[in-house]
Amino acid sequence: MTRINTNVPALIAIRRLSENGTLLSKSLERLSTGFRINSAADDPAGLIISERLRTQIATLRKAVSNNERAQNLIRTAEGSIQEINTLLLSMVDLATEAANTGALSAEEIEANQNQIDAAIQAIDRIANTAKFGTQHLLDGTLDYTVSGITASSLDETDIFGASIPTGQSTLAVRIKVVDDAERGSVRLSAFKGTSAASAITLQISGNEGTAVIVIAASSTASSIVAAVNSVKDSTGVSAVRSTVAANSGITFLSVAGESSGFGADQFVKIVDLDTDGNGVKIGSTGTARLTDGGVDFGKDIIATVNGVAAAGKGLRAVINTQTLKGSFLLDATFGGRASSVGLTKRIDVKSTGGLTFQLGSGTTANDKEFFGIKQLNTFNLGSGSSLTGFLNQIVSGQSYSLKNNPDRALRIIQAAIDDVTAQRGRLGAEEKNVIQSNIASLQVTIENMAAAESRIRDTDFASETAEFTRLQILVQAGTAILAQANLLPQSVLQLLG
Repeated sequence: MTRINTNVPALIAIRRLSENGTLLSKSLERLSTGFRINSAADDPAGLIISERLRTQIATLRKAVSNNERAQNLIRTAEGSIQEINTLLLSMVDLATEAANTGALSAEEIEANQNQIDAAIQAIDRIANTAKFGTQHLLDGTLDYTVSGITASSLDETDIFGASIPTGQSTLAVRIKVVDDAERGSVRLSAFKGTSAASAITLQISGNEGTAVIVIAASSTASSIVAAVNSVKDSTGVSAVRSTVAANSGITFLSVAGESSGFGADQFVKIVDLDTDGNGVKIGSTGTARLTDGGVDFGKDIIATVNGVAAAGKGLRAVINTQTLKGSFLLDATFGGRASSVGLTKRIDVKSTGGLTFQLGSGTTANDKEFFGIKQLNTFNLGSGSSLTGFLNQIVSGQSYSLKNNPDRALRIIQAAIDDVTAQRGRLGAEEKNVIQSNIASLQVTIENMAAAESRIRDTDFASETAEFTRLQILVQAGTAILAQANLLPQSVLQLLG
């Protein structure tokens, strides 16, 4: 070291001290902010990944908020529907009591009717005023609008959810009959003549119960049909004359239930209680036989909706897919005839109506839930079936009031309860199986993504404090060494003597 203009050891010490000082400053920044990455230069690739994860976490957290808001809407609607259900249950008690006309006076029945009228008004008021914020819930605003229904196609259409393709105003729904529904049917055939040759005793059983009828000798086929039909409310079985040829037979048909006797759970059983062992005697020159041993069950509809196999029950076809959830009650002329096999009917679900819940973090249909809430006014609760009717038809002065037809009024109320409980069930299933499970899934995803983002971006204080201590020592050592390096050129003074 005999040169004084350039102190190389000092330069080396300065460079090392500067590097360690920069690292110490960065370590201090990480410890003070809690982030390992404070600028893009700290870890460019890590910054890109962590920012993407942050974006996903932010959208997932908003998705959780969306789910919770959807849950609040559903609970608000369900609370109003529960009150409607309570009113309907009270109406069942009143209608059942009013049917006891032998023990109730006209004044008591009228008092029950007044209570039912008030309950119906209350139901309409709830349906018209139930809101979530400014949004009506039960007045039909959130029900899907359907067009293309004809009298010979569908008796009832309920759309629970429909995903309308982007850019389209409707979703086409094509219902195809693969195999027709059938009633339970027993035929009394192969008899001749126009009247019974001897007395006939028949036990008739169906979905409503069992009755025994005794038909006198010389009774005509028409009187046999009339006798069977006189007890059809007790048995759920009706009789019709064959239209093929006069006096050629009588057919016993199941007629009970929503689908008017169609379906695998419908049956007809005819038992000849005579002791001759040869079947039912009709006419003086022939013996009639009961087909199928006197017992037959119906058959459910087999249908597809937009090419997807639907669940059939009687004349009702139910579909539940990602794009369409709905229930369709086919008219008997469409789904209950062999000639309808292969026939397709089209209806259109319009984009107006229904709810769209943004439940995921993306923008595809998989991130959304489509849901409709049926209109629950009294003119829509019940059934359009010829065996029932709608709730507004049982008020004072209407055809099915307690005074005019208490039995029919009771059936209508029971049908209305079925409507309301079905809607409550769908709301409950939506909340439990879709929203609550989705919230749980989203929260687990947020936890895992936050952990991944933290591992990339956050400071590990254990390792960082160890590094900070090391750098502190190096800076201190570097400072001391620089001081020593600065003293080295002074040794040249000894050469100057």
